[in-house]
Order: sequence, then C-alpha cells, then structure tokens
Amino acid sequence: MAEFRISSDDSQVDLRRLATALAESQGWAREEVDIWDNRRGEVIVTINDALLRRPEADPLHRPRHTPHAVHDACELLRREDASLRGVDFPYLKAESARFFSAGWTLADLQHALAHRPDGVDWDRGPEYRGTRWFAHRLAAWKTPDGDIRPSQSQESAQLRVISKAGLPMDIGLPEDTEPSARPVASPAVARSAADDARRLIRQNTRTTTDTLAHQDRTSAHIKRPDSP
Repeated sequence: MAEFRISSDDSQVDLRRLATALAESQGWAREEVDIWDNRRGEVIVTINDALLRRPEADPLHRPRHTPHAVHDACELLRREDASLRGVDFPYLKAESARFFSAGWTLADLQHALAHRPDGVDWDRGPEYRGTRWFAHRLAAWKTPDGDIRPSQSQESAQLRVISKAGLPMDIGLPEDTEPSARPVASPAVARSAADDARRLIRQNTRTTTDTLAHQDRTSAHIKRPDSP
C-alpha cells in the first residue's frame, strides 16, 4: 500500500480536487484510489499495491494502435512465421495495420495466417511463402468489398454476448436463413447482459471526476419501467 498526503496553507485550495487530479494524471481511475481527509486538514491518498504493479498486457492479445506498436507486432509476426520471411516488410506492416485498426490482436492475425475462416488449416510448405501467399490468406478474412471481417476473438466475444442475452444465434443473418429455435431474451435477462457490458466498459475506461459527477446527476433521475 502506498500513501501520499497533501496540505496547503491556502484555504482556497481544494485539496480533494487536487488529489484527484494527481491520481488521474497517473492513469488511475477515481474509484481505484482512496481519498480522505484527516483531522489536521490534510488530504490523504492511498493506492493499492496491485494498482502500482499492474501486470504487463499479453503481447498477443493487447491492442495495437500506434505505429510503434504495429511495427513491433509485425517484427514478432515475421520472426515466428517462416512463410512471411519473403514478404516485403513495409507491405506486411501496411496490411497488418488495417487489421489492427479493425480491433484485431496479434493472436488474431496469427490465427488468420494459419487457418481459413472455416477453421481449415492453410497449406504449408516452401511453395506457400512470400507476398502473394500472405495477401491471399488475408484476403479470405475480408468481405468482397474489402472490409475486415470479425476476428476469431471478436466472433467469440459476440457469441458470448448473444448467448448471455438469450438472443437467437442467427441474429443478423439474412432473412432466408433457417430461423433458430432459441427464444428471444426476456427483458430481465437482456437488462442483465447490458449491465455486464457497461461494467466491462467501466473496467477498461479511465473514469474522471467529470464522468462521476455526471453519473451522480443523472442516476437520481433514471427510473426503471417497473418503478413507481
């Protein structure tokens, strides 16, 4: 547990607000730290050790949005996949960046280069190498218009949400597709799934004092349909 104290001789200084700003400047969400006053007029901030020693994100599953992160991912990709060693690196980087921008991870890209969308393994061997083979494999993971299809991890996440909500597994498919026998979610189950989604968003988004204040202002005016 780490702790720091803030005090000031100026009574006009909002010490709690200053402490919150200092915590947020370190990337800590407001609800992740404890801020309280003592009897001597000081504001004390305590930070859990787990917050100070956050584990490094798994390199295979973390987002890749910056040019530096994309470059490092492509270096790792080419180093571990012998079929990519004949691919021009700028081309490899440019194509991979499109998939990373669509939310793919390095693990997703490795899966796409090893498997077709239907799960069948791509052919391997000395003749299946180089730029054309690289482009051919990635093309299978694009729509006819050239858009990026959902990755393996994205599809898995979507199926978990659909299953959690009790929605039909054929949701979003063309109308001539055979309808599913599974029932549509009840309002209570759908609401529970939405609550879980909001909780995940909060866990992965840094909360600021402004958003907390907004939540306090609006929560008092929100009523459930079944509330009086």
